[in-house]
Amino acid sequence: MRMPTCPLLIPIWLLLCSQSATAAADPHKLWEITSQQCVPSMQERGQPQPCAMVDLQRGFVILKDLVGPAQYLLMPTRRLTGIESPELLRDDAPRYWAYAWEQRWRVAQKLGRPLEDEQLGVEINSAAARSQLHLHLHMDCMRRDVAASLAGHRDDPLKQWLPWHFEGHRYWVMRLPADALQQDDPFRLAAARSTYAAANMASQSLLLTGARLADGSAGFFLVNMPANFDLQEPGSAEVLMDHDCRW
Repeated sequence: MRMPTCPLLIPIWLLLCSQSATAAADPHKLWEITSQQCVPSMQERGQPQPCAMVDLQRGFVILKDLVGPAQYLLMPTRRLTGIESPELLRDDAPRYWAYAWEQRWRVAQKLGRPLEDEQLGVEINSAAARSQLHLHLHMDCMRRDVAASLAGHRDDPLKQWLPWHFEGHRYWVMRLPADALQQDDPFRLAAARSTYAAANMASQSLLLTGARLADGSAGFFLVNMPANFDLQEPGSAEVLMDHDCRW
């Protein structure tokens, strides 16, 4: 989660308000909301509130984030700290990225207008670029200029990491086919990029967005932004998203 500006909201949402104060002081707040509110509410009353959805069978919740008009978070119902959690690299790990992509319709619904897949993204920050100690994937709009720049990689070979230079930074981008999330997991793809990446997952940040490929078919771009403190890059692919959804 990023630092939100706190509006006047009902008390349940004030639990997440002012990340510079409350959330920063309590890095377990997202886990508390998941485990002490959303999951018990679903189990006891069949209602997901304050979450928008609780999937007990597949083990995740969807929560509307305070930042932006349409940003949502996907969080596991089990305790996982973040991208560095070793359980995420297991072959039998839940497919959180696929679940988040299934839920992307919520962004357009909240905005009240249709969005193409290239306008949408799912993202996770590195350990250094987050304030919460519970795994959460951000679902929201992509920046227009990011989508336009990534379109230059629509001819890239499939499933190969290649450098992508944007705003003076070097990222890594991989073009994926439309069925990628049924076969591959972005966490494992990031770990396989290099021996260093596999040993330093806490420093990785990932973003998945829809892509219209050169032959007209649908697919994805997976972007990896590793932390580089020498260049003052904490590893936040969230900077590639537009939480104001200015499409």
